[in-house]
Amino acid sequence: MKIVATIEARMDSSRLPGKVLMDIGGIKSLNCQIQRMQRSKHIDEIIIATTKNQSDDILVDFANDIGVSVYRGSQNDLMSRILGAAKAIKGDLQVQTTGDCPLIDPLIIDEVIEIFLNSNGKFDFVSNEILRSYPIGLDCRVFPVSVLAKADKLCFDPIHRSHGSTYIYIGEGYKHFKCKNLMAPDYLNRPNLRWTLDEPADLEFIKVIVKNFKEKITKLSAKDLITWLDKYPEIMEINSNIKQKHILEG
Repeated sequence: MKIVATIEARMDSSRLPGKVLMDIGGIKSLNCQIQRMQRSKHIDEIIIATTKNQSDDILVDFANDIGVSVYRGSQNDLMSRILGAAKAIKGDLQVQTTGDCPLIDPLIIDEVIEIFLNSNGKFDFVSNEILRSYPIGLDCRVFPVSVLAKADKLCFDPIHRSHGSTYIYIGEGYKHFKCKNLMAPDYLNRPNLRWTLDEPADLEFIKVIVKNFKEKITKLSAKDLITWLDKYPEIMEINSNIKQKHILEG
C-alpha cells in the first residue's frame, strides 16, 4: 500500500494572497509544512495539488526546486484536483491536508493513519476534524483513494466538491461511508486556537512562534508548542478574534 499526502495550495487566497509561500521567519510557510510532514513514518510521498492558473506557476517552480511532486487541476473542483493528484503518483491511501498548516504535526498525522490501518477495513474515512477538538491547523483526513473516487462519482454539490472530501462525512455521502473521528488528548483539546495561516493576524502569530524556536520549528511537536504557549497566553491572543468560517459557508 502506497500512502500519499496531498497538500492543497494556490496563490490567490482571498483573505491572505500568496500565504503558502510567505516567509514565516527564514522559511516559507509551505516549505515548513512539507518538512514537518516528511517526518511522518507512514507517508511515502507528498504531492502539492495546485491549479492550472498562471498565478500558480510559481508553486510548480517551488515544488521542482525542493524536489516534491506537483499536480495541476481545477481551481474550484478540489475533489477532482486532489483525486487526480493522488492517482498521478499511484497512491492507495491518501492523507488530505491544506497548504495553510505550517505547524501540522506528523505525530498526529501518523496517529490518524494508524487508526485507519489498524481498523482492518472497519472504516472508510478517519479524521481529527469531523468533530473538532484539535487547534485549527492540525487537521488531516485519511482515506483510500478508491473511497474518494467513489465519492467523486456520487457528489454533485459544488460546496462539497470545493472542499475535497467533506461530502464523505457531512454530506449526502455520510450514508455510504463509515467514518471515524480522532479526539485530541486533554492537553491539546483547544478547538478555538488557530495554528493555521489564513489571515494577517495568523501570520503575526506564527512569526512569533518561529522567531522563538528558529530552526527547531520543523521538528517542534504540538505538545511542546502548547506547553510553551500556555506560558505566554498573550501570544495566543494575537489571532484569537478571527472567526473560522464553516465549510458549508463556501
